Amino acid sequence: MQGWVKLHRKILHSEIFDNEKMLKIFIYCLTKSSHKQAEARVGRQKVQLKPGEFIFGRKKAASELNMNESTVRDYLKILQEDGVITTYSTNKYSVISVDNWAIYQSNEEQYDNKETTNNQQKDSTLPSEGQQKDTYKNEQELKEVKNVKEYITTSTISGQANSEAIQFYQNNFGVIRPQISEEIISWIEEIGDLLTMEAMKRSVDRNKLSWGYVKSILQSWVHKGIQTIDQAKAEEVEYKKNQQQNRRDSFSKRSNNQEILPEWFKTREQQSKDKDPKKQPSLEEVARIIDLGIKLKKAPEYILDVNRYGYDLSSKDIKAIHEGSISAIEALQSKSELRVVGDP
Repeated sequence: MQGWVKLHRKILHSEIFDNEKMLKIFIYCLTKSSHKQAEARVGRQKVQLKPGEFIFGRKKAASELNMNESTVRDYLKILQEDGVITTYSTNKYSVISVDNWAIYQSNEEQYDNKETTNNQQKDSTLPSEGQQKDTYKNEQELKEVKNVKEYITTSTISGQANSEAIQFYQNNFGVIRPQISEEIISWIEEIGDLLTMEAMKRSVDRNKLSWGYVKSILQSWVHKGIQTIDQAKAEEVEYKKNQQQNRRDSFSKRSNNQEILPEWFKTREQQSKDKDPKKQPSLEEVARIIDLGIKLKKAPEYILDVNRYGYDLSSKDIKAIHEGSISAIEALQSKSELRVVGDP
């Protein structure tokens, strides 16, 4: 589609201009609209379009606007509720009509062009007063459109640049894509610039330099009802505490699994097969088994399996060893059913 559309300066004072996404979608509707009676084809069907109307497809619009489909849908709904556009749909296509198209795009240029043609016919040598007027008017209108475009672009960039969160992202994450910029601005509008930037700081601290990770933090805060920096800091303290506890639990579990036990202590079945007195562990080795069992927080009945080697320990003995009131060797010596070498 070629040509250009008019954009009145009054838009600077409208609610549409105050919302960057809504302004973008409104201008999109203006530029997509047909400026005269036209015929469009959707599949095999011909659709008659009036001035100010165009065939609309949400996926295509989202792609051309570089927005999410849901964002385009929501802002079109707002424009429709405010009486700016009208949408009607069939089972195959939708048509959007800019309600005040005739007001936005007056047809004065048709009269001026006609006057210019008549003047050209009267005098093809020198530019007529009408031609000069048309030339001046066209230049002024083009200048106005250019100025409005530059103002909108400058305002958008300036608004983003003034955001500390945007600047922080560019300084720490890299070049910011338009889609991410829009999402950051949406989060700023929802929870504020400081909280949005705080989530980015968390991402940097955890060496997770991705916008997806930042969003996961923000979504978690919304879910938990976090609305202030103090609440976010308290949540971070709790997060680190849980991380430390998880690491301790994981280390303890690995230690239990990786502790090297004597071969004759691994299974009771294997130990029961060892009947040869020459292969019986010494008193010191049995004492180490008991100490190891207590260290690993084994159940008393599990430790008492050492009685198979000729001792008569009880749960009270194991408790006394655990409390340090007696050593394992002393307990074994007092309960030993074996005759110590050299005793009569």
